Amino acid sequence: MADPAWGHVHNLTLDGSRLLLGTHDGLWQQDSNQPATLVSEPPFDVMALAVGPDRLLASGHPAPGQNLPADLGLRESTDGGLSWQTLSLEGEVDFHRLTTAENAVLGLSAHDGRLLRSMDGGQTWLDLGLPAIYDLAIDPKDPERVLATTERGPVQSDDGGHTFSPTAGAPLLALLAWSGSVVYGVAPNGDVYISDDATIWTRTGSVGGPPEAIAADGERLVVLTDGTIVESTDAGATFTDRITGLDGH
Repeated sequence: MADPAWGHVHNLTLDGSRLLLGTHDGLWQQDSNQPATLVSEPPFDVMALAVGPDRLLASGHPAPGQNLPADLGLRESTDGGLSWQTLSLEGEVDFHRLTTAENAVLGLSAHDGRLLRSMDGGQTWLDLGLPAIYDLAIDPKDPERVLATTERGPVQSDDGGHTFSPTAGAPLLALLAWSGSVVYGVAPNGDVYISDDATIWTRTGSVGGPPEAIAADGERLVVLTDGTIVESTDAGATFTDRITGLDGH
């Protein structure tokens, strides 16, 4: 299924079978075998997107004509992405990575690579420095446990991102998605790995090319690669095309 005329797709999120796409032209949704539709009004540039209990979190830049600062900080939606309210950091931070579990929120600032952490749902923040990470995910069952990717391989934190240590024997991974007790990783070459402890990894399949965005919900995994969103319903063993003709980052 081809996409409508949106700009770059920056990120993906799964809510059951509903696929959310953060794009240069707003937040879009697509249910299985249905055309994609615009969700957010106005359609701001969704550079980062995360799903939490009963809400969505996002960051990015205003839509044309919006009287807002260039950097939107952290935004929240409690109606499925239709409307958005500013929580914090407006005019200060542009997150390009966001992850959340319980009341914890972690974000990577696009301007300087700093890792910021909030323990009150995104109201106040602690600067955790420059850990030189590319992507990150929080354990949904333990907000103190964080997995991140680096150019030398995955690293883990047991203190909420304050410190990281290498994960011995893990494959080189680019993007991460943690769903329940399972964490998925996709390597730069498109190989898909799965782990139930974020330490021992098993290769399940491949998407055939570099990943640009991923999301997971249970055994359902979606990956944007080479202009196509491919979907697996068997934990990454096999994939079929879900949306084609896309533009990535």
